[in-house]
Amino acid sequence: MATQKFLWVCELNKDQPSKIWKAADIMELEDDEDTDFVLNSLILKTAVLGAKAVESERNLVAVKAKGYQDSEFEQPIFSLTLGRNDVISGMDLTLANDHNAQIEFKLVEGTGPVFLTCNHVIELPEQEEHPTIMTTSDGDVEDSAAEEEEEMDEEAEVEEENKKTKGKKNGAAKNGVKNGKMANGKNGDHVNGANGKKEEAEIEEKPTKRKRN
Repeated sequence: MATQKFLWVCELNKDQPSKIWKAADIMELEDDEDTDFVLNSLILKTAVLGAKAVESERNLVAVKAKGYQDSEFEQPIFSLTLGRNDVISGMDLTLANDHNAQIEFKLVEGTGPVFLTCNHVIELPEQEEHPTIMTTSDGDVEDSAAEEEEEMDEEAEVEEENKKTKGKKNGAAKNGVKNGKMANGKNGDHVNGANGKKEEAEIEEKPTKRKRN
């Protein structure tokens, strides 16, 4: 459960002797059914008399709430008197622990002002992590993980094809070098060597025939 804490304060005086705390009025939920998964607690922490309190006047504060099986009760919880007992701290009194809880603070005696400080504790269920789902135009649902794996396979195929193409080009280049050497070497020697000697012999024979005639 994820827990969040907030301050909730109120003032009780002769003009406004009561104040109601209700979790449903404080929280804004998107759906009414969400209240079934949210726990609200109200914890009373401190109570203090204000500067306008009357000297030696007793200020008695009670709480009205629902108990077991929705039975209502009203019970005094503290008394403050200026000059004797001006403040109460560290009470840590849990007054509500339910999503439908309603607490009413009442100044049943005295004129106040009495300031109350409470902790409003909200407990929310942890959100479950779901895998990312991709929807195609045809309405088919695909897992993003499967799509990523498919993309990786396609990249591997393209890389393998590039390697094969590069290998063929290198092989063709090597064959070209060999053929070039053969043309300039063996064939070239044959043309420039054997054929060249044959032409010289024919030139020497022609003058000899002319002398005999």
